[in-house]
Amino acid sequence: MIDCHNHTLPGIDDGAHDTDMALSMAQCAASDGIETIVCTPHHLNGVFTNSRTKILKAVLELRTRLAEAGVPLQLVPGSEIHLVPELPSKILEGDALTYADRGRAALVELPKHTVPTGAEAILEQLLYQNVTPIIAHPERNSELLRHPDRLSEWASWGCKVQLTGQSCTGDFGLHIQKQSRAWCQAGHVHLIASDAHRPKGRAPSLTKARDTLALWVGDVAAEVLTVGNPNNLVHGEPVSDIQAVAPARRFRREWLTRLLRSN
Repeated sequence: MIDCHNHTLPGIDDGAHDTDMALSMAQCAASDGIETIVCTPHHLNGVFTNSRTKILKAVLELRTRLAEAGVPLQLVPGSEIHLVPELPSKILEGDALTYADRGRAALVELPKHTVPTGAEAILEQLLYQNVTPIIAHPERNSELLRHPDRLSEWASWGCKVQLTGQSCTGDFGLHIQKQSRAWCQAGHVHLIASDAHRPKGRAPSLTKARDTLALWVGDVAAEVLTVGNPNNLVHGEPVSDIQAVAPARRFRREWLTRLLRSN
């Protein structure tokens, strides 16, 4: 699997505090079956400023440490860019880092509780620049939870949607899980990532989420969400829509069994 939203780079944002924690997160990811991590530190969110140059340097340094520690994990550069008016110009100027530094797609973060005035205009400008906005964890935005059709509209324009794995598994509450499932089954979700910040709790793991997705939309779509589309991002290829397959009754029973076992 490929984790396309992750805060493993040490000492650069609110993710890994230091190199030891970063190594623990990397080992956790590898143990879970994640082969590649896209490092996406926060940028332009009013707290952290992580330019393209700064991130590329940090990725190179952590690659060296992973090799020395024998951790079989590939690192790809990226960033989680806050939805601010200057976002499109920062990408054009080469300050804000796109996925794999290819200039094709950018992970865009909304505030937690609101959708800023002019958000649609910013997204449209990115699309006009042939940069695909990847909307980070919209299921955790209060405004979009109240008005889920707004996200569906953005997806219809060509924006792509990334959910957090723990939202799908119910770790962030049943309301968020329910909306995540609805968007997945409507075909409005394109990527699942860990958004990991720690070795435990907010950990870099995707297996449980992938299993849940398989029950929601079928094995093929779950593979696209956790492997195929993240791989496309890394290589600068278009992100595909998923074709959800309604699970059979026996899969629904299996999902209930797994849920009961986990509690």
